[in-house]
Amino acid sequence: MRHTGMATTLLVGIGGGTWLGTRWDAAAGHEVAWATALCALLGLAASFTIVLRNLNP
Repeated sequence: MRHTGMATTLLVGIGGGTWLGTRWDAAAGHEVAWATALCALLGLAASFTIVLRNLNP
């Protein structure tokens, strides 16, 4: 069950960042999806931080 929580954290962090970046790119009219990449990486970093903090007792 513990691994399911970590996987969900990563899914929400990366997926949420990607979704937010996609909306940002569409609203701003960017030709290159740099906001999607940026937000996905920020979501990855945030979710890794949460997962690593939960691994340490």
